[in-house]
Amino acid sequence: MKKRHIWLAAAMLVCVAIFITTASPASTGGQTKLFILKILPISEEVAASLNVLFRKLVHLTAFGFLAILFYNSFEKNRFLIAWGLTTFYAATDEFHQVFIPERTGSWLDVGLDSLGALLALLALEFFRKCVVRRKKG
Repeated sequence: MKKRHIWLAAAMLVCVAIFITTASPASTGGQTKLFILKILPISEEVAASLNVLFRKLVHLTAFGFLAILFYNSFEKNRFLIAWGLTTFYAATDEFHQVFIPERTGSWLDVGLDSLGALLALLALEFFRKCVVRRKKG
């Protein structure tokens, strides 16, 4: 089996994990806020702010990671394909959340997921170019 097939299988597993997580009532904003209040001695307002920050960082990192897995799955037009597939999956996941009790789909989150993918891919390209330069120098 080629390495790129392993990367694609890993990307599919991450898609399944995201789907399962977003379908779970335990992953709602209210649940993570309660968890934050349990583990940190902070006010409700601070917990609400931390909750939003945490949840948005999860969007950026999870979909950034997914984009890198997709990137490694292809040989041509990797950047655009990885970004496009990740953004498409983000949109389908947000649509899926519309049908989950206590969840909502958000185009803002699709944008955040797409941004996370873009930032991860740009960072990957930057580091790849640095490695190539270092090997040549």
